[in-house]
Amino acid sequence: MARTVLIVAGGVASAEEAWEAAKDADFIIAADGGFSLASQAGLRVDLLVGDMDSLDSPPQNIPILKFPREKDATDLELALDYARATNPERIVVVGAFGARLDHTLANANLLEKYDLPVVLFHQGFRVYLVVDELEIPAALGDLVSLIPLSAEVRGIFTWGLRYPLHDGVLFRASTRGVSNEVVGLPCGVRVREGKLLLIHKPKGGGQ
Repeated sequence: MARTVLIVAGGVASAEEAWEAAKDADFIIAADGGFSLASQAGLRVDLLVGDMDSLDSPPQNIPILKFPREKDATDLELALDYARATNPERIVVVGAFGARLDHTLANANLLEKYDLPVVLFHQGFRVYLVVDELEIPAALGDLVSLIPLSAEVRGIFTWGLRYPLHDGVLFRASTRGVSNEVVGLPCGVRVREGKLLLIHKPKGGGQ
């Protein structure tokens, strides 16, 4: 069983970011066009998943889990489902977001279906799926936003943030959790009911 599975997707990401995301990976999956990014980063891909519509010539030296082009899930969702089935401790994703707004929104909302730690790397930001309790490697002055995936998230407790929540509630149709600030360490969040995204922007990092 892999402790950490990395998925390299075909969105916007640099080779440097892919390499950073792969530091603790025990198993690496490329989701279709993500194979090109993985190759640029010099990563060893253990499995290629998708319909192969973004690759001129799929590699011959690694296992491929191929799907038809007409399907009901994106290549990233298929890769996430495969990764979850291996029972890892966590899943890391790079290249989940990109120029297509529909894919970006769908991929962010997709995380609600999973019940294990997932972290997305995106241009200096880290996007964490919070299903229970999470502490993040933050520094004073960093920005943190809490974005509900469920219609409502209840029993929210935070620590280390300028605007704390104590048994708080956040609603998906609200911007209340946006742009908080790390003022103490450690910094983290715990939830009792619902799924939450924690978006971490290091001070001076991201765009």
